[in-house]
Amino acid sequence: MTSSERSANMPLLGDSMGALHARTLAIALTAALALAGCAAPPFSPDAGDLTCNSAQQCRVEVAVTCAQGACRLVVDHPHVFARGNDVVWNIANQAGQSYRFSDDNGIAFKTAEGRGVFRCHVEANGARIACMNRGTPGTFEYAVRVSGSPAVPPLDPWVVNH
Repeated sequence: MTSSERSANMPLLGDSMGALHARTLAIALTAALALAGCAAPPFSPDAGDLTCNSAQQCRVEVAVTCAQGACRLVVDHPHVFARGNDVVWNIANQAGQSYRFSDDNGIAFKTAEGRGVFRCHVEANGARIACMNRGTPGTFEYAVRVSGSPAVPPLDPWVVNH
C-alpha cells in the first residue's frame, strides 16, 4: 500500500484529535448547562406560576393526589412571584381526606434568610397558613408539609420577591 493510499483510507491524527476535542467540549458544555439549570429556579414566570399583585390574590392551593397506591403533594402554583405581598397557602382536601398543615412548619423556608423574610402562622385549624412577607428581594425555597393519612412526603417549591 502506497503512502497516498494509506492517507486516503486513514484519517489524519490531527483530524482525530480535533474531533475528540470537539466531542469532549460538547459533553462538557452540555453538563455545565444541565448543572446551571439545577442551580436555581427560573426567574421569570411560566404558565401555572403565580405573580402576586396584592395580598388578597396571593394564594396557593395545596392538595394531596393519589394514584396507583402512591400519594404526593401538589400546589396549583409551583413558583410564587410574591413581589413583596403576603402569601397564604390553603389545603384543598378531596372527598374523604382530612389533611392539615403540620403546625407552624407546614410552610417552612429552608434558609435563615427565607425564615427572616417570611413569618408564617397556622390559621383555620391547620387548613391554612399565612406568611407575612417583609419584602426583601430574593429567591426562597420552602417545604410544604402536611399531616394526615396516608402520609405524604414534603414538596419543595419556591417564592421569588423582586
